[in-house]
Amino acid sequence: MSDAQQRGASCVWCTAPLANATAHDLGARPLDAHGVSVLWFPRCCRTCQKARS
Repeated sequence: MSDAQQRGASCVWCTAPLANATAHDLGARPLDAHGVSVLWFPRCCRTCQKARS
């Protein structure tokens, strides 16, 4: 996963650039990062959201 996808700047599925007005928040997800439990907040574009709902 790219840095932009991890930061929520790109869709987690199709890598399209996201704007705050068009992004869909997928909610907090737990992630094990080098033995430390952290949360990350993935986002997707509306096209991918519709395709997966």
